[in-house]
Amino acid sequence: MIFPCWAKRPSTVLGYASTECFDYEIQVSKDALAVSMSEWMNPRSERHHSEKTMDQELDLQTSAMDDIGEATAPKKGGLPIGGLIRMVKRKVLLIGGMTGVLSVAAWLSTASDLPTYRGNFQLLVEPVTSEARIAEPTALTRSAGGVPSRDIFSLDYPTQLQILRSPKVLEEVYKEVQAKYPAFSYIELIQGLELGRVGNTRTTETKILQVVYQGSDAGLVQLVLDELASKYLRYSLEDRKSRISEGVKFIEDQLPGLQKRVDELEGQLQELQQTYELIDPSSQGGQIFSQLQTVTEQQVTTQQQIQEQRVLYNTLQRQLGLSPNEAIAASALSQDPRYQQILSSINEIDSQIALESSRFTDESPIIQRLRQRQANLSNLLGQQANRILGPQLARKSDALTYQDSLRLDLIKQLINTTNEMQVLQMREQFLSGRQADVSRQMQQFPTIARRYAEIQRQLGIATRTLDQLLGQRETLRVEAAQTQVPWELISAPMLPRNVDGIAIPDPNSSRKKLMMGMVAGLALGVGTSILIEKRQDIFFSAEDVKDAVPAPLLGALPACATADPCGSLLDIAPSAGELSEEAFPFLDAVNNLYASLRFLNPHNLVRSLVICSPSAGDGKTTTALHLAETAAAAGQRVLLVDANLRTPNLHAILNLPNECGLSELLAQKVYPEDAIQVCPSLEHLCILTAGQTPPGTTKMLASPQMKDLMAAFDAQFDLIIYDTPNLSSAVDANFLAAQADGILLVLAVRQTAYSKTKNVLKKLAEFHLPIIGTVANRAIAPAEVSEDGEEYDEDSEGIWDTAAAELEPDYNPAYNSDVDEIDEDEPDDDPQPALNPLFVDDIAS
Repeated sequence: MIFPCWAKRPSTVLGYASTECFDYEIQVSKDALAVSMSEWMNPRSERHHSEKTMDQELDLQTSAMDDIGEATAPKKGGLPIGGLIRMVKRKVLLIGGMTGVLSVAAWLSTASDLPTYRGNFQLLVEPVTSEARIAEPTALTRSAGGVPSRDIFSLDYPTQLQILRSPKVLEEVYKEVQAKYPAFSYIELIQGLELGRVGNTRTTETKILQVVYQGSDAGLVQLVLDELASKYLRYSLEDRKSRISEGVKFIEDQLPGLQKRVDELEGQLQELQQTYELIDPSSQGGQIFSQLQTVTEQQVTTQQQIQEQRVLYNTLQRQLGLSPNEAIAASALSQDPRYQQILSSINEIDSQIALESSRFTDESPIIQRLRQRQANLSNLLGQQANRILGPQLARKSDALTYQDSLRLDLIKQLINTTNEMQVLQMREQFLSGRQADVSRQMQQFPTIARRYAEIQRQLGIATRTLDQLLGQRETLRVEAAQTQVPWELISAPMLPRNVDGIAIPDPNSSRKKLMMGMVAGLALGVGTSILIEKRQDIFFSAEDVKDAVPAPLLGALPACATADPCGSLLDIAPSAGELSEEAFPFLDAVNNLYASLRFLNPHNLVRSLVICSPSAGDGKTTTALHLAETAAAAGQRVLLVDANLRTPNLHAILNLPNECGLSELLAQKVYPEDAIQVCPSLEHLCILTAGQTPPGTTKMLASPQMKDLMAAFDAQFDLIIYDTPNLSSAVDANFLAAQADGILLVLAVRQTAYSKTKNVLKKLAEFHLPIIGTVANRAIAPAEVSEDGEEYDEDSEGIWDTAAAELEPDYNPAYNSDVDEIDEDEPDDDPQPALNPLFVDDIAS
């Protein structure tokens, strides 16, 4: 069988065993490549090793696509001024025509209009110099003799201008003018009146108001200006008096209530002073605190003295054995002479009884008589004690009778101590009561003082307010008596007049109408041009493509006048002849496109490219073919794949057989060397046609076989270009773009629909498919190209700014006039060789 032999010689299948891709190298050995291709041809075999290798490669490709996406991301922001300018250039005749028509119409209308007369006057509404501010009546009453502030005279100019335009001010002017001009209306007054402040910027604004009035009657204009000037001057004086009167009325309305409030606060303050005997709460609070401190100190001293007297009292009572009353009784008996005399008599009788008892017995009359006398004296002594001491202490008189001088001193001291203790106790009771009273006052005083201070504060505010209102009322009354007009007429009402005194019409009215006509014509022309181009829904130049697509414009291919735009570029045989002059610009544009693509991102080179277009006939096949030829001519190993399985035409353009191609490879009916054809004139260019496309073949583009086939192509070729169906009618290109490095979008100037392109871009964004760049096809008409191609040399970076010429929608420069209709069933008389010259080693073996 052929399959084992082909699997043993993998190096002869797709050529090279290693290649460079995006800054990394893929080393493909002969055995690994043989296993990979055999597994791809046989889906039942083990594919673990191949899938692992392919996944690693796809991961690196995904990373590379991300880098390319970042490099080609468009800059956002700004307005499409460039597109508007280009549109104006394209429609300059239409815009100029409309502008001219409306300008002429405006000029003709001004010829029939009545002449317009315009007059003005100016009012100075604020003092300018310091002397003027000092002399102002308001300043005389409010500035206290100094220079008043500018804020006193400052006006709210926007509000003031609205007031001067109000019917309340203009009604009187209207009536005065209508009395002399009955046909005059209030609408005419409003429409012809202009009010403004002289100076429009902060640095140039003034304190001057300018009043302008215009109309078709010079006398009427002069009369209106005179009445306006008179009314505005009267208004300034009346307005000041009116505001002053309103201020006086306001003050008088406030005075009764304020006076009542002052009286109430004064009554509350007086009542508080009388109740708590307050004069100055701040000083009285200190006095109360001092009193409390003094009473406390006196109370402590008294308590100390009481304690000392109590100790002395207890000591004296213990020494005498007498109570205070008994001590007083003993002192009294010792001091009574009658009692002491009786006591002495008793003592003498006692002495006699003792003396006589030695001589006589107790029954002796002498002894009996002495004892009778003793008893009588004792009775008399008891009566005297009872008289002195009372019945209770009289019974203890015997114990209190005999007191020596020492005891008498102690008794005296005891009596004094007792009296002193009673005095101190009374004092301590008084001080305790006083301390309670002062403490109560001290606790109540903060509340009383706070209330007093609050009443004082409110009374002070009310009094000051009352005084200020009274003073302000007098000031306003003085100002109301002034009759000087606040505003000054610095420019009298006047109309421009000639030397003869005849009013001169305003020339700016006709100029203004003419200017309005020109602006309206310009706006109408621009708007009409925008609507026309919106309705045409096409791209008019390469710059329009650049603005519409969020990807860089890599190239702009010119249109050619001949049916075969590129001459021998489409002829495989090198003996077809020399290139025509019209082919040089096209070839130069393709070279620029390849250079832009090559150096788009030097770190991550584009290896696989899907060329798409929004609609059929945009020239994507022509672009793919010539880009492949240019890359191959530069030494790149290029594979051009016709992935348009719906309407393939690459084989017809190149006059190649189409019996075996991509469809057969996906169906695994043939080997790659049987399907891939080499270009005889360019040995590095290989072609893979679409092949036979039975129904359902297009679904194979999304199959794993296509994914593996693309990975195998990436390993063996420097650049793979896939020509796909248009994006509007099929989604085949989306599956290929997901595995490739990106999409090159081809748009035909003056043919591709703008709306269809936007829909395609939206879908690509939803699928997250990267767009590497765009190509503007037929961007330059042949008449705009010089004979020596200098224009293309200057635009070697691929930017074509020249407007595109109108082309037929069905015109496709990629097709040869000799190949308009191709019968695929007709055998090719001169078929191209089916074997790739790159496989010479395999054939020889």
